[in-house]
Amino acid sequence: MDPLRNDDPRQIGPYRLEGRLGAGGMGEVFLGASPSGRKVAVKVVRAQYAADPEFRRRFAREIEAARRVGGFHTAQVVDADPNAASPWMVTAFVPGPSLRQVVLRQGPLAPRAVRELGAGLAEGLAAIHACGLVHRDLKPGNVIMAPDGPRIIDFGIARATDATALTSTGAVVGTFSFMSPEQVRADVTGPASDVFSFGCVLAYAALGRGPFDAPTIPAIVHRIVGAPPDLDGLAADPHLRDLIAACLAKNPAQRPNLPDVLTALTTTPSRRLPRRAVLLGGAAVAATAAVSVPTVLLWPQDAPAARRRAAPKTPIGVPKAVNLPSSEVAVFDLAFSPDGKTLYGAGFASILRWDLATAQVTTHEIEDSDGYQRPMAFSPDVRTLASAVKNGGVRLWDVASGKARKTIAKAQGDQALMFAPDNRSLAASGGQGPAYVEIWDTTTDKNTQMKTDYTANALTFSPDGKTLAGPRYLSGRLTCWNIATGKGNAISSESASSIPCLAFSPDGETIALSNGSHWAVELRDASDGDLRASLKGVEGEIKALVFSPDGDTLVSADEKNIRLWHVPTRRNTATLPGDTDSYQTIVFAPDGQSFATTSGAGTTRYWTFH
Repeated sequence: MDPLRNDDPRQIGPYRLEGRLGAGGMGEVFLGASPSGRKVAVKVVRAQYAADPEFRRRFAREIEAARRVGGFHTAQVVDADPNAASPWMVTAFVPGPSLRQVVLRQGPLAPRAVRELGAGLAEGLAAIHACGLVHRDLKPGNVIMAPDGPRIIDFGIARATDATALTSTGAVVGTFSFMSPEQVRADVTGPASDVFSFGCVLAYAALGRGPFDAPTIPAIVHRIVGAPPDLDGLAADPHLRDLIAACLAKNPAQRPNLPDVLTALTTTPSRRLPRRAVLLGGAAVAATAAVSVPTVLLWPQDAPAARRRAAPKTPIGVPKAVNLPSSEVAVFDLAFSPDGKTLYGAGFASILRWDLATAQVTTHEIEDSDGYQRPMAFSPDVRTLASAVKNGGVRLWDVASGKARKTIAKAQGDQALMFAPDNRSLAASGGQGPAYVEIWDTTTDKNTQMKTDYTANALTFSPDGKTLAGPRYLSGRLTCWNIATGKGNAISSESASSIPCLAFSPDGETIALSNGSHWAVELRDASDGDLRASLKGVEGEIKALVFSPDGDTLVSADEKNIRLWHVPTRRNTATLPGDTDSYQTIVFAPDGQSFATTSGAGTTRYWTFH
């Protein structure tokens, strides 16, 4: 458990909050206490989703589903308010790690432990189905290994057994590696779909991997729909292997029902086992793990906050947009606050601040804005805004007040400006006078000139701040400069006449750049410039690029559309309406669950995944 942050609530309803248990893209989970002192888990929806009626309906459906099944097989719902300003749900606190955590730490379970796990899960799924529900997202992360047996959690996408497939603009719901063929095809799903996922979960517990694992999502989907499961490693227990294989039949009608599964797991060839005494290699180990690693009802693919990756996974799906008010001010640069709660925009003679919880905007008029012009760039901590000055120079503004801090008169930044990760170093490129690229220390006004003889029309720092990249104006040549030495490594893009924009991946190993000749995005090795992939199919020259914090999603904006690309598979996952303006900006929120776009046309949009 992590301590509460300064901006965390201290109370939700009648429940006192004591610490943070986990967080995800749509909500946060806190350890709380009831008025009598009983430990509970408090799940709170993020404010930006509270205004979405569809999300509220989904959240209310999750509450109702968990209540219908009851507390033995799930984390029992004890209180909820789906109509609150920030909807919340309180469940009984369930100590114990997820199955995924257990396997990652200890490796695959012994065959007997897999059988006992399967018996508990089969009993839980049978109870869910008896209530007329299908879980639809059974996976190792949604199985809590509690001291008294496994608990199946997260009913966020549960549906009645007679409901049609739940899709969003053609996107299937669930986690790919554990989805049934009918889910992958977005067909109607019934209880047999959960049996298929159950088989995948048992295989994961026994083997430490899924039976349809593959390097890419299309490959996983292909295996689920048309290839046999990989159950190598289960030869020592052919009875368990055959049972799992039966659950993974492609045809739902050929899969066993849960009573038969339960019978097979609790009889020959093993002696009858206590259905709810799920062991992790022994009762003592189970009890220790359950007490030492508290886990509760979390959002899909979440883990306790102490063990979450620095960059949460960005969902694969179609985000929804909200047009943010901008008082008809054309906005040319955007930045999220470090906590992701506020979006800042730089417009002509104005700095805008949007509270994303309310979508309200506050506008600071720039003091002494004579000569204020683009390009504009926010520092990473969003305390400083740099802008070019007419007739030469770069001015630094205090974002909070809109007042000018200083002017670096000798800096030339009329083509490109970019702050380094240290919030202090500012790269600038200009076309007035001699053409070059410089890095200025904004505190001392000292500068370092990169070894070049041209003007760069875009600039970007690597995440570690050790490399600066910039393309030559009206050319297909890109240079990566070593900040310490000032030396540059030239990279030539594929038959490009220009490179309007570029972006480093979060790991610093890849540069995405727009090819102005072929209307494509090139992914190139940042060290030697080798072409890794070319993302094609766009309509018009690409004006902006940004990676998600986890590096798996790339967003591009051309003069017509905004496109999302899944980087590992090179797949276009969504195409969204954009703006026709030639000046575009995209920025991702720190948690990777939302992003914002703007253009010189004056439309600023906030996109969130659901």
